[in-house]
Amino acid sequence: MPAPAHRKDLTVFPEEGVIVTCKAILSDLDGTLVDSTICVDYAVETWAAEHNLDLKELVQKAHGRRSLDIVEMFTPHLDAEAEVAHLEQLETSCVKGLVAIDGAAELVSRLSPHHFAVVTSGSNKLATHRLSHTKLPIPKVFITADDVTSGKPNPEPYLLAAERLGLEPNQCVVFEDSPNGIKAAKTAGMKVIAIGVHSADHDISAADFIVHDLTWITVRVKPDTSLELTLKPVKI
Repeated sequence: MPAPAHRKDLTVFPEEGVIVTCKAILSDLDGTLVDSTICVDYAVETWAAEHNLDLKELVQKAHGRRSLDIVEMFTPHLDAEAEVAHLEQLETSCVKGLVAIDGAAELVSRLSPHHFAVVTSGSNKLATHRLSHTKLPIPKVFITADDVTSGKPNPEPYLLAAERLGLEPNQCVVFEDSPNGIKAAKTAGMKVIAIGVHSADHDISAADFIVHDLTWITVRVKPDTSLELTLKPVKI
């Protein structure tokens, strides 16, 4: 399978795979657990056209950021609250191509509430819409744009998730697909596994490991309740 362009190749794993241990997994949502590519593209392209914005620059800088941060960055002269609401309406109105990333349902089903959190730059409304549509569970620890003062690439969202799980940052492993998300997690002191299937031309090489999708990761709950993640390519 081809690797996304403009980043280092997918991590080459030994035959037995690579073992990563942690107390919990903190996962981004879009491009990581849920394939929302078509819906995100629709919203971004529509909004860019409405305001005559450079689409390429918008996509490059906006990936992984909160809508509020995007609006303030690209249209500071407009009513931020109204624009954020409009972007959310565009995204929640779309379900075309909205499916779980391969391996997501199986992986999440193996995790207890104290093992897992979702940490997304989307609003609670948008994230709930996408999880519900793809039939993925809404976790007990669910950090959205509504819960933080500073969004990714600031580490606040990931630090808040670790705190709510009662864990130290270095006890958590993060699943991400964007440079902004990876920076947030690394700044928080966490290891990062990048999901490359929909990373497109974004540089995710700062992650500790890169896999294609979640079928490349198997989870085992150890007797001490910690997690053992085995990373290796699926044989086709």
